[in-house]
Amino acid sequence: MSDDLKFLARIVSAVSLGKARKLKDEISKALSSGVDPQKIEEAILQCYLFAGFPAVIEGFTVLRKFTNGNSVASEYDVEKFYSNGIETCKKVYGKNFEKLVQNMKSLHPELFEWMIIEGYGKVLSRDILSLKERELLNVAILTSLGWKRQLLSHLKGALNTGAEFKELSKLIETISDICGKTKINKARKIIKLI
Repeated sequence: MSDDLKFLARIVSAVSLGKARKLKDEISKALSSGVDPQKIEEAILQCYLFAGFPAVIEGFTVLRKFTNGNSVASEYDVEKFYSNGIETCKKVYGKNFEKLVQNMKSLHPELFEWMIIEGYGKVLSRDILSLKERELLNVAILTSLGWKRQLLSHLKGALNTGAEFKELSKLIETISDICGKTKINKARKIIKLI
């Protein structure tokens, strides 16, 4: 696991948990170590999938104390998001993709489309970070928030996109001081289910 990814994992953990002081420290360390500010922006943006807009707004409020950013908004193209989302979701879920489709549609008719367009098309298909990096960041976010079922899915997704088991364990240990022993122990147990 790269040093950049360690910094980004700590940043998304702090963003997801609303730990502004910790986030300020982590962003400062990341920038001082040469992490590309665009990678930090992408990592923070990605948090909205699991932690919501309030967490991301607060995350950017902290980041903007360090950098103004020079990102440009992407073109909003729902058809592109949908097609990219299907492709990305298939990579993440692999042989379990059809099961996921059925499950999401059974929960609510619109949930699958929203997940594909917003989650996999608009966010996880973006440039700057690789899909493997994004899946590892999803693991950090979900560990921090304690979402067991989704964590299991994205642990598998990280493996499906090229991560190794040792990276998963290392990633979880990287954020242990931010999200606490209880959540780390839950994540360790979930890894053993794979």
